[in-house]
Amino acid sequence: MKSLRLAAILFLPLLGGSCLMLPVVEENVYSPCHAVASSGWTAHVERIPDHHNRPVLKPILIVRGRVTVPGEGYDVSLDLGPVQKLNGTVQQILLRTTPSGAAAGAPTMVDVSGAFPARKSYAAVTIRCGDGTIAIIKPVPRMNVRGSPTSS
Repeated sequence: MKSLRLAAILFLPLLGGSCLMLPVVEENVYSPCHAVASSGWTAHVERIPDHHNRPVLKPILIVRGRVTVPGEGYDVSLDLGPVQKLNGTVQQILLRTTPSGAAAGAPTMVDVSGAFPARKSYAAVTIRCGDGTIAIIKPVPRMNVRGSPTSS
């Protein structure tokens, strides 16, 4: 009797015309880090007009820094990573250093920047490369329309 009840529970969704949904497995967030060094990391929130030319200002997180890669032939970019919510909101920014061909030559310094949708507030922004943290930026100021920090 128990096995009949278990079979009914397992096959009940199939009778209604629906199918069983398997859990989604997220792809690996972190990628190999080819950065030799990094410096000059800054982060702030700006209010930028939206793309429809309306008088609506959207908050955007702007992150900038310098990365040294082993040589020429690397694509360097920033991606929005997961958010940690411990004592405050900590946004992870993922530094991607992908070889685009035969990397050769002397170490090369590359300026990198990214613009991402902003949250209400940040305790910090963490720059991650591979599975390590290369910078922690705090505080993360909010700029007013004129480009100076707001008093909040």
